Amino acid sequence: MNKISKKLLANLSGMLLLITPHLSLNAAEENAAANSGGSAAGDAATQSAIGGVSAGTIAAVVAIAAAAAAISDSGSGGGAITPAPAPAPAPAPTPAPAPAPAPTPTTEEYIATVVVDIPGTAAVTGTATATRTTTTTSTATQTGTATRTVAGTATRTAGATATQTVGTSTATQTYLTGATFVEEYDVVNEEVYDVVEEVEVSQVTEEEYTTTVTQTPAIAASTGTATAVRTRQVN
Repeated sequence: MNKISKKLLANLSGMLLLITPHLSLNAAEENAAANSGGSAAGDAATQSAIGGVSAGTIAAVVAIAAAAAAISDSGSGGGAITPAPAPAPAPAPTPAPAPAPAPTPTTEEYIATVVVDIPGTAAVTGTATATRTTTTTSTATQTGTATRTVAGTATRTAGATATQTVGTSTATQTYLTGATFVEEYDVVNEEVYDVVEEVEVSQVTEEEYTTTVTQTPAIAASTGTATAVRTRQVN
């Protein structure tokens, strides 16, 4: 392909060399015609080269030679082949119409009643202190005195007596003889004596004690109701 380009360039260059003298002669004639000012000046202007070769043809030959020279200078191998022009891009499809916007939903608030679980709580206990009085009893021994009656004997001096009959009768009478004697007689005496007694002793004391009290009673688990504000969409 490189050889074909070089041959084409040589042929075009030869044609250009052959045409160049005619171009120079044509230019001289055009100048003369312009100076004469006749109708021949218009014909000379229309016909630009001898033998029917126009200026457009010469310009085309020059353009082809320049293109061949550019192809020859651009790389080796298959660089002489001009790539086919890229196809025109396909027209963009007509865009589909935009969908109508969705209507904005209406949101409203309402009161909802819900069931809630109430957890149970265990009882809470604590301790407290208080005072109280107590009575205690005990036994003790003590010494004392007591009185009692006892039987005893005593002696005393007494006059002696005698009996005699009275007159001629059989009656008798007792009289004192004037003599004395010591006699013993029974008596009842009250005496005081020592005793040891066992007595019961009561004692009242005040003591402080600790008790366990329930501060918070236990509450069993249950359920109840409550209200809450919620929202929903109105169709």
